[in-house]
Amino acid sequence: MISVNKEQSKKIGEIVKTLEFKPSFYERDFIQIDSPLKMAMHFYAVGICHQTYHLANPKLNLYGWDFMEYGFLDILKNEPSLLNSKEIVKLSQLELIEKIKPFFAEDHNPENCTLDTLEERANLWMDMAKGLNKHFDRKIENLFKQSDWQETQDAESLYKQLRLFEAYSDPLQKKSGVFLKIISDAGLVNLGKLENVIPIMDYHMQRVLLRTGCVEINDEKLKTNLQQRLPIKNDEHLRKACIDAMHIISQTSEYHTFKMNDIFYTLGRSCCNENTLCRNHVCEKTPCTLARAVVLETHTKCIFEDVCFGANNDDYHKFWQPIVQTHFY
Repeated sequence: MISVNKEQSKKIGEIVKTLEFKPSFYERDFIQIDSPLKMAMHFYAVGICHQTYHLANPKLNLYGWDFMEYGFLDILKNEPSLLNSKEIVKLSQLELIEKIKPFFAEDHNPENCTLDTLEERANLWMDMAKGLNKHFDRKIENLFKQSDWQETQDAESLYKQLRLFEAYSDPLQKKSGVFLKIISDAGLVNLGKLENVIPIMDYHMQRVLLRTGCVEINDEKLKTNLQQRLPIKNDEHLRKACIDAMHIISQTSEYHTFKMNDIFYTLGRSCCNENTLCRNHVCEKTPCTLARAVVLETHTKCIFEDVCFGANNDDYHKFWQPIVQTHFY
């Protein structure tokens, strides 16, 4: 039903190999702020971040993850008890929701909160707090102290600890990967030698890999569902194929697996979304999120346009990410 186009993945990887990352991308406040609650902020932010189609602050031009970072920085500065597991477990679901709302609304008006599925996210938030209290003496830092990852240098040593939390229970470890990447970028834990890291895979990245032809759909029903944006029950096989393709791209580029997120996620949000740079000749976001992460001499064409199948082939261009109900990504 689904296969990896290894040669195409290598072609994409050769382009990635030429890219230069911007230091400024790793100097933003969410990563650089100094606080004893910094890792907890990252832990809770990643844990509740999934399917953020509606999360927006147009006044500040912040959407999705960008507004999530902004909101959690606001929480860190003005309501730090929401990052303290001992205090979180004292709240009911409704109390937690009411405390969350102002931080994800323009002008702090809770009635304008754009963070949806609040009951689900509050349950994940509370489960994370309970898990920290039960397993790690209330601190996420203790997860690393209690793991044997430094001896094994195997990512599974950390994944299995993170799977104790419902928010991080994805068998393909998307949120776990994002969390580990962020704390690594922030210099909180040195994960540079970590082995067997599963590439981070979300819906933006799946869309890019389908359109570029790195992943091929050989089943007509699934192909129709993806192109017509129809719901499917499970996308695990597709995500696994996308992960395999990303491994090839990472190996070919000689960049760490974590770095792939900074290219394909940012490109999927801006250059290859509802509108595509290759067809519309205009990026969907201003500023382009990819341009914030990597050096682009010009932005008149997509970095993958010369080899991308979807740039000239409508059958690939029509692909959309799988429509599934999940909190995994």
